[in-house]
Amino acid sequence: METLEFTPFMLVTLFIAFLFISYFMGMMIHAAWMYEDHPKMDRNSQKAWVLCMAAGTGVTGWLFAYGYYVNF
Repeated sequence: METLEFTPFMLVTLFIAFLFISYFMGMMIHAAWMYEDHPKMDRNSQKAWVLCMAAGTGVTGWLFAYGYYVNF
């Protein structure tokens, strides 16, 4: 029987870590963008929040993909 490169537990752990890291990355982007770069924009703007969360997911996705593939 072949062993898997990633066990199901490892995949669940990676997915949860990805969600947490991307959420907090999005919060950091939101804080920097809304409070420093655009002081006149509404701080509770849903459009800005969604864009920042998408940016956080993109940055985290790039970090995870680069971190995985650079080792092979």
